[in-house]
Amino acid sequence: VTGRVVLSSADLARARADMHLQPRSEDVPAEPPGAFLPAEVLAEDPVDVTELVLDTLPEVLAVHPAFLFMAEQTVGNDAFHESVYFGTAVRDEHSLAFPALCRRFVASIYLFETLLALGDGSHRALAHWYESLYLEGSTGERSRPFSVRDALMGFFLALKGESVLASINAFEELRRLDRAGEATGVALRSLSDVLNAIMRLNICEAVLSNLSFAFWPDNARAGMALLLAPLGAFRAGGQQDLSPEWLRLYLAWNANFIWPSHYCPDMMCFTMLAMPSLALGPPEQFQYRRAHTLFWVVRSTQITRRMCGAERVARAAAFGVPASEFERPPAEQQVPCFHC
Repeated sequence: VTGRVVLSSADLARARADMHLQPRSEDVPAEPPGAFLPAEVLAEDPVDVTELVLDTLPEVLAVHPAFLFMAEQTVGNDAFHESVYFGTAVRDEHSLAFPALCRRFVASIYLFETLLALGDGSHRALAHWYESLYLEGSTGERSRPFSVRDALMGFFLALKGESVLASINAFEELRRLDRAGEATGVALRSLSDVLNAIMRLNICEAVLSNLSFAFWPDNARAGMALLLAPLGAFRAGGQQDLSPEWLRLYLAWNANFIWPSHYCPDMMCFTMLAMPSLALGPPEQFQYRRAHTLFWVVRSTQITRRMCGAERVARAAAFGVPASEFERPPAEQQVPCFHC
């Protein structure tokens, strides 16, 4: 393969909008993202991602066969959307084309990697940013669930968001103790146990989902294997003695959990698994990186789900969905997602 792969200003703007990192109006109480993020994160200039696309992502596929299988199911397959449970909607002129999905995926990976490279202080500020956005809309008007399944998805996201936030707080406490020279003995073991308990809780949440509204018993059994396998202890700096085999099984299992259940118009759920820092990074850094990237995804999704009225219509227009679509009964609306 020859040539260059370049993300346009529009690609980058859409990736930031998916994460709600776009500039905000003056009447919004939360500080704008430009107040705590470096200029390169919000820059409008096109970005060359040739190395990421032609070298790094093929390495991710080579290391993780589950990802490669999913890629093989989609590339060159115009009916790839039929391989997922939400793939029954008829494709029309408003459906996202496969090349557009790929650009969305790559732009999301680029933005996630840029944010993850900023360091602990920026990760903390970004977590505060999402909490501000989430809380400022907690008393406002919300869209009603379209179905029982949609309501269950909302409950799952709420539970996931709080448990991952607890994990981030545990990492912050570990860093505080480490700076004070107190991350030893009982204190270190206690926080290590808390972090591993939260990870097991997160896996258990998904296993229960695979036995209910995201029905896939075979994947639930893979989740049980993860629950039964021992997790390594954490060191004072936040690194974990994590088995590479456990990490590879986790990523494959999580990808299979997302594959039939994904319904959002963005690609962030896949981004947080396939991004090189997680898929190819050291296992000892995985839990910390996973906590923050998963938190970005969950809070962004929750904020997007709360959009209603003119704001929801305007956002859908970015995906080619006409306003008339929202005049149809909710069960008949063609909501764009990764397979349509």
